[in-house]
Amino acid sequence: MDKLNRRDFIKTGGVAMGALSSLAATPLFAGEKQTSLPLNLFFSEKDVDTIRARTKLPLFRDYWDSLLKMNIDDDRRFLSDEIDLHNHIRHLARAYTILQREAFVYLMTSDRKRGDLAHLAVQKILQYQKWDYFIEGGKDTIGLQRAPGSTISMCLAYDWMGDVLTTTERKEMLKQIGNKGCEPCYLSLYGMRYPDRVKGWGFDPASSFYADIDFSHWPIILNKTNLKAVPMGALAIGTAALLGIDDRADRWLEMVLYSYHDFVNNFEADGSYKEGSSYWNYTASHMALLVDVLQRKKGIDLFDDVNYIGMMDFILSLQMPQKGHPHECVNFGDSGGSFDSGLGFWIAGESRDGLSQHTALHHAKGHNIFSLIWYDPSVEPSPPTEQEYFKHLDLDWIIARTGYKEDDLVVAMRSGKPSNHEHADRNSVLLKDYGEVLLADVKHPPYDKKDPAWMLRTSPAHNTVLIDGKGHQYHDGSEGTNASHAAAKIVREGKRNGYVFWASDATPAYALVNEDVKSVTRTVIVFQEIPCVVVLDKLFKKKAPSTFSARWHIENKDNKGKSRTGRNSFTILRPGAKFFAVCKGSQNVKIESAKLPIPEEKGIYPYVNVSMPEKARESFLIMIGCPLKGEEQEPRINITQTDRTWHVEVSKGAKKLKLNILDNGKLPEFELKMLEV
Repeated sequence: MDKLNRRDFIKTGGVAMGALSSLAATPLFAGEKQTSLPLNLFFSEKDVDTIRARTKLPLFRDYWDSLLKMNIDDDRRFLSDEIDLHNHIRHLARAYTILQREAFVYLMTSDRKRGDLAHLAVQKILQYQKWDYFIEGGKDTIGLQRAPGSTISMCLAYDWMGDVLTTTERKEMLKQIGNKGCEPCYLSLYGMRYPDRVKGWGFDPASSFYADIDFSHWPIILNKTNLKAVPMGALAIGTAALLGIDDRADRWLEMVLYSYHDFVNNFEADGSYKEGSSYWNYTASHMALLVDVLQRKKGIDLFDDVNYIGMMDFILSLQMPQKGHPHECVNFGDSGGSFDSGLGFWIAGESRDGLSQHTALHHAKGHNIFSLIWYDPSVEPSPPTEQEYFKHLDLDWIIARTGYKEDDLVVAMRSGKPSNHEHADRNSVLLKDYGEVLLADVKHPPYDKKDPAWMLRTSPAHNTVLIDGKGHQYHDGSEGTNASHAAAKIVREGKRNGYVFWASDATPAYALVNEDVKSVTRTVIVFQEIPCVVVLDKLFKKKAPSTFSARWHIENKDNKGKSRTGRNSFTILRPGAKFFAVCKGSQNVKIESAKLPIPEEKGIYPYVNVSMPEKARESFLIMIGCPLKGEEQEPRINITQTDRTWHVEVSKGAKKLKLNILDNGKLPEFELKMLEV
């Protein structure tokens, strides 16, 4: 099968702008035949048969069947009887989602019922007075999510719907794409480019959505988040659609190119993205649309301005499949979902990178329309090697694993700098094994600072340490889910025969809350083949003694997470696996089962608290733990002390480990005495 020639430059036809104050419903298939693709945004007429053939490939069979068997009666009922033209956040989003899907299905099948539904969606979107629920200066719409989504879908529908649309409708679509889509997207990007010129962003009172948020710094905050990439991508498509048609197109194109070159600086050199996996998917998908459409329509090549191949390495490194959730990722912050294969296929097709192709084929959460458009079967997939099993991302996130399957071990730590959608989770450790998350972090807590479950964003709700019961700095939520000022740094790492290790210094983050903090570090050692995890927490205070504790949270979204505690041990229990750990410290250790003080209607969030209630200016806490299958016998873990040296012995069946830990400074040292696996 031939690869789509996405590098062809095909000029658009000169369609005149129309001016209509309103648009009445028009009959379907009114005799105005137009079966070609007038815009050729992402593929040409000659490519349609190639894409249609892909719908029959085994790879896409289930996805394509799901589109063909969609309950379109519900969608028709929604568009005809239920849609609220003031509801942007849900109803407009549903309308343009229906439109994009149905326009594509109609192009592939010529099924008039699907064309009819797409036509109805077009008419409803045109009836919205505005395409977004954000405004500037009390009057001008700015496009952040809904205007971009509407713009993209309307451009694609214009390209794909052929004889469904009349000339009058086509003129009105182009008019509204420019006025309700492109111009609001331009204004949002203009505000991010020139925040000192912004007259004040806020919610549109005419829209049904409202939240108590301080917008004063949003143009600066959003400039480094996914909500810059979204209008940027939409404006690129709208500009491509209106080239030679709308006099504003050159101004829009300049803004797209400036914004893209500025935004790519938010990616690390290795391609990693600080908002995490699902926000990367949202962000990079819009970047892919931008790069692809500008290459086709203007011959501008932007692919190598950022490390797209590294992005696929990034998303691969975060994979954390679990029982019942095969496409979950390491969920630092609000993120945790995986990606759509279309994005992966685009990167693989553009770069000819086999690992990207493998990742898209085996780790994507699902397909979308662009999976069919961008899939190139001539790119030979190549699976990851063990070199990818230990990843220190430029973000200062670290992930160690034994593989990418459900039953493989994954241990991850969140060090690094602040980011949008982050939590107060510096030095937090996550662990998954045997298909179960055994050291957990709640995914995607509420955005509303007034919600009692907002606490899930703070340090006490993470697998990290507390000083006098308090975590590190975090914001109050008044500006949304923006970045804090808390930072940590990986200061040591290594890979040896049979184990990996690293250490993170979170002193700056904790010192923002307690200026008497001198040093807070966490060292992690992972013995993959036992498996066994060693966590060493060290605290130094300058003057005043403090209590010191570590929390270990239990996955409980299904209400099946439990724990039991002993004098120096605890066990976290999940239906398919458990985690047994022994703890010792420089003072007497107290281990308790507890739950977060959040109303039960918001969920039950249990954890194990390992504390040293005796105050000290210097504290050292050791946790040695082993993940175990279901009813597997608990290992023998013995920790003894000679002066400032701790002797650790772990026996798990025929596997044995002996380790000496030297507590001589802010970073404990260790030496492996024996490892038999």
